Amino acid sequence: MAEIIDFHTHFLPRLYAQALKKHIPGDPDGWPTPGWDEHLTLAFMKKNHIGYSILSLSSPHFNFGDKEETIAIARDANDTGERVTQDHPDQLGYFASLPLPYAQESVSEIDVALAHSALGFTVPTNSRGLYFGTPIFDPVYAKLNQEKAIVLMHPNRPAQGPMNVNIDMPIPLMGFFIDTTMTFMNLLRYHFFDRYPDIKLIVPHAGAFLSILADRDAAFVKQQYNSDMFAALRHVYFDVAGTVFPRQLPMLLTLADEQHLVFGSDIPYTPPLLASQMIKLFNEREYHDKMSRRVSRLQRFDGFFNHFKKLRPLPTVLKMSSNMLTGAEILSPEMDQDILVNNGKRLLELS
Repeated sequence: MAEIIDFHTHFLPRLYAQALKKHIPGDPDGWPTPGWDEHLTLAFMKKNHIGYSILSLSSPHFNFGDKEETIAIARDANDTGERVTQDHPDQLGYFASLPLPYAQESVSEIDVALAHSALGFTVPTNSRGLYFGTPIFDPVYAKLNQEKAIVLMHPNRPAQGPMNVNIDMPIPLMGFFIDTTMTFMNLLRYHFFDRYPDIKLIVPHAGAFLSILADRDAAFVKQQYNSDMFAALRHVYFDVAGTVFPRQLPMLLTLADEQHLVFGSDIPYTPPLLASQMIKLFNEREYHDKMSRRVSRLQRFDGFFNHFKKLRPLPTVLKMSSNMLTGAEILSPEMDQDILVNNGKRLLELS
């Protein structure tokens, strides 16, 4: 099998890591900040047959209310991205960060980053309550559209949430999905996809709640926003970072363009061991084959199961368990290869 392309993997440049410690007591978003250097990423890649990884910043977004600091953190992150790309050009690339919500400074940073080997850009769902898709950032969208840029959207802490409920739950567990979903609806409201069709937007974490809510919300979106939610879901790209089996990815496949799904490990925020296990679900069929053989053997004893009524469901339950755990009946080997490798090559315009 060809080596995997990882579109959603993170790094922690110096100024960004320092700013987190300076501005946020304890664990940002209720989630420990991991240590990082490029050797961690390279070791994970080697272990899991990943040929190329694209680094980007995670949450929290780095605007803490000081404009000059925000600009400096973005520049330092992009300088770090350029350095690791130059040191490991065949293995690492980076998505540049933008000093949002400062629109003109972000437009300038797009030019600088593209001149310094950035493969695309990463943007937060919101920066201090200003959400991606809102018209205040029109100059940034226009520039990204002009450059036909790849843009990876990353969730941030919701600008406002319900009070006095789940107060100890880390933001990534639910808040990230809420903010990603709301941001996508914001893009529909402001006709982002109609106005900027050449931006190749990657929606993270298999679309968050979108596959659940599409049928519920599409009629409202059509009537109130005059936007086609289903068309937008086929237009954008999705990474599959996170625990997308056994339910989330199959649901997304009913809505998304199969050639617009790309792989993401989400390390080091997702523990490397867990990320490795998710990769195995894509490219290993041994468990599914073993379960299928067991089901076949059990089916030889149909008479036995018919005699003992309580045992009749056993072969079906085993088969369902195999399919749910591995996704094997949903993802063909060809689709596995597309998600892990081929779709990424097409998006990056590699031969």
